Amino acid sequence: MWDYAQQRGKKASSGGVEPTTSAFGGRRSIQLSYEDINGRTYDQASSVEPIPDAADRCNLPPLSFRSLPAIPANPSRETATPATAHAPAADEDGAATAGPAAVIAPRWVVLTVTWANSLGSGLLWGGVPFVMELQYGFTKGENLLLALAESIIYVVVALGSGPVLRRFAGHGLTPRAALMSIFIVQLVASGVALTGMWGVVLASCVFSAVGAALWPMMESYVSSGQHGGNMRRSIGIFNVTWMSATGAALLLMAPVIAFGHASHTLFALAPISILSMVLLRWFPARPAAHPPEHAHTHIAPQYAYLLRATRFVIPTSYIFISVIGPVLPFILRDLVIADELKTPIASLWMFARMFTVVILAQLTFWHGRWSTLAVGISLLAGGFASIVLATDVSMLLIGLTLFGAGHGILYYAGLYYAMAVGGADVDAGGRFEALIGVGYVIGPVAGMLAGGTQAQLVGATWAAALLGIAPAIMPWLAWRRRLRGEQRAHA
Repeated sequence: MWDYAQQRGKKASSGGVEPTTSAFGGRRSIQLSYEDINGRTYDQASSVEPIPDAADRCNLPPLSFRSLPAIPANPSRETATPATAHAPAADEDGAATAGPAAVIAPRWVVLTVTWANSLGSGLLWGGVPFVMELQYGFTKGENLLLALAESIIYVVVALGSGPVLRRFAGHGLTPRAALMSIFIVQLVASGVALTGMWGVVLASCVFSAVGAALWPMMESYVSSGQHGGNMRRSIGIFNVTWMSATGAALLLMAPVIAFGHASHTLFALAPISILSMVLLRWFPARPAAHPPEHAHTHIAPQYAYLLRATRFVIPTSYIFISVIGPVLPFILRDLVIADELKTPIASLWMFARMFTVVILAQLTFWHGRWSTLAVGISLLAGGFASIVLATDVSMLLIGLTLFGAGHGILYYAGLYYAMAVGGADVDAGGRFEALIGVGYVIGPVAGMLAGGTQAQLVGATWAAALLGIAPAIMPWLAWRRRLRGEQRAHA
């Protein structure tokens, strides 16, 4: 797993950088690639001191599935000389590609497996609470307890799957073989989900473990052996793919719920697993390594401080997400919304997040601004309160939209700064994913400790989130001290 900028949520490209495969099996550490948005590669940068926010003024091409925008860290201050003859060759799009010996999984195969299994992630974190409430009469507290169990399993597997994969690699276990094992386990668990309430509970816990092990390896195949425009398009489309699938999962649940067989939706992971196993024949045994690429670039000095702040803010944002999933079925029930409309309405925040990330990829005014994080936090917390306290459908829809937009802003900001600044060791992704899992753990605990009223639920969740966000103030204070020191030095 990657440092947040490449992580789950997982996942978008903002150009000018190179994720590299980690020993953990999927999340990538970052190397800055010195390449302009036309695909030309350079190996030298000027030593001109960067001016804060200069990157905000660069113009980017529109986001599309053919060509995602590259966002250089500070393009207005780059002067360069052509790369040496040892640089990777460029394709027709101007994108440097892997050497001839690299074996790369076809993009359509990786994205198909990604979209299909992201349906499973959407069913787990967004759909299971509806299944338990509608079919098995779970209370809000029981839904939160199940979410807590899933989250603890996620943390444990996220921390342990990397070392386990490395340990068994010496005995011939390849990432492709590990993926095959994961899909077999997922296939069996989808059948267990049909056996009744405890079958759904057990299957949900297994699906949580599967996700913690699956996505790091899948993501390592997304940009493996690629550079430049090819890599950016792969990661960018990957993000749109998984985000759209999590929302689509709730839309596709609606007709099954309408027929009164909510638990049968989890059996959808059976054909998904079979399809994934068939498509593995196009996967190489291991993700292709990135060819070496040497580059240097200048970035705005506040980026490193903003990155440190997002490392606290992003995991904390999952406190809100881990609460809203288990309680949303009861909010929709209290608003007397028809069963067949509940999951489509619940998917609104997921699509709002996706569109926010797409929009931010085309805008640059927010780069280097602390106010961007403040806006994201405010929208997320305010949207959460609007959802939980909603007295009518209009208030609920507004809250879901704000909630998704807020998380999209925080997600993309964390992504951008980690890609711009770089720097992640081989297990940073695993630790960071576990940190997100901790957010998933804290949320249900706060929800169960809250009183019986909706206002108390909001207060308890806000309080838990505040404890996580508070450390993010320290990088801001450090940045302010640096500015004051520089002003005194120039006085």
